[in-house]
Amino acid sequence: MSAAKRTAETTQELRATLLEHAQQLISRDGASALTMRALAAEAGVSLGLPYKIFADRREIVDEIVSAERRRFAAAAERLQARAGTHTVGDNLNRFASIVLDSPAAPLAQKLHADDRHLESATRMAERTGLSPTAFPAVIADYLTREQSAGRVSDDIDCAAFGFLIAGALHNLLVAGRAWHHPDRHQLKRYLMAAASAIADGREGH
Repeated sequence: MSAAKRTAETTQELRATLLEHAQQLISRDGASALTMRALAAEAGVSLGLPYKIFADRREIVDEIVSAERRRFAAAAERLQARAGTHTVGDNLNRFASIVLDSPAAPLAQKLHADDRHLESATRMAERTGLSPTAFPAVIADYLTREQSAGRVSDDIDCAAFGFLIAGALHNLLVAGRAWHHPDRHQLKRYLMAAASAIADGREGH
């Protein structure tokens, strides 16, 4: 008797599971470690299973990047919503951690080295309106909200600080390990210092 056909629901569950394992593999070992063979080993499945769920490695990468863009969009919305609550430094650090913890980050250089991937990523950025190039506006909008709430000094140029903070995050995303990467404690200290400098001199903001 032949094996029962895989249902659409089962296929979707397998797809989600394999994508999760792909993200773990990339986060741990880097983008170059993602192969169909490595993914099968990571997930503990037969070598042929990933090929039955995905056309190729490219489709997996596209899925991860698409999911991360949606996650970034949600994180940007939460950042705006947090204005006036917690502290400016904590809010910036929270957003930075989401960006830098993304499994899409190790894929950035791969995307730029692959014309087809870069074209696909560019189209996605245009549709969603959110990409690393949009981060300055996201952070500037957040700082402007904090300025309206009286937690950022009135004489601060929010667009300029948004550009500088976002530029630092973007550099960490794409520069690779050859460039110094602060650990999370250092990054939080830097962001807290930036927040303190623009927060009207009031400690805790």
